[in-house]
Amino acid sequence: MYGLVKTLKADDGREIKLVGNAMTFILYKSYFGRDLLSDIVAFAKANATTEAIKGINVKTAEDINALDRETRERVINAAGEYKFDSEFVINFLAALIATARYPEKPDIVSIITEIPPYFITDGEIIAELTEFLSLFISQKKRVP
Repeated sequence: MYGLVKTLKADDGREIKLVGNAMTFILYKSYFGRDLLSDIVAFAKANATTEAIKGINVKTAEDINALDRETRERVINAAGEYKFDSEFVINFLAALIATARYPEKPDIVSIITEIPPYFITDGEIIAELTEFLSLFISQKKRVP
């Protein structure tokens, strides 16, 4: 499967596979009715420290894509000390799990109820999610 693939271990020994690729955007919109990139930008803006992004004007997904790689990573990494947005974290995890199971399209409630509650606040899990966030907003350099 193309994209970023990670397997997280739950305390009960279960393995929870996460996959992030273009299908994640479609599934997120299908399940939650919102645009994933817009939610990522909103999450990053809400959680970025003033000093980390001082002087950077980011209002839309296009703004973040226009940033150079180093600045874009600084904006995303500034979300490391995040204000809890449990809905976004749960929805994002659910979309990554759903992408791993594609073409099966399980009921969203069954996916969400499989997510261990501590995944929402666990620092290591959030670090893994930050890597997915970075993947989704990074821009690959193209050779002319």
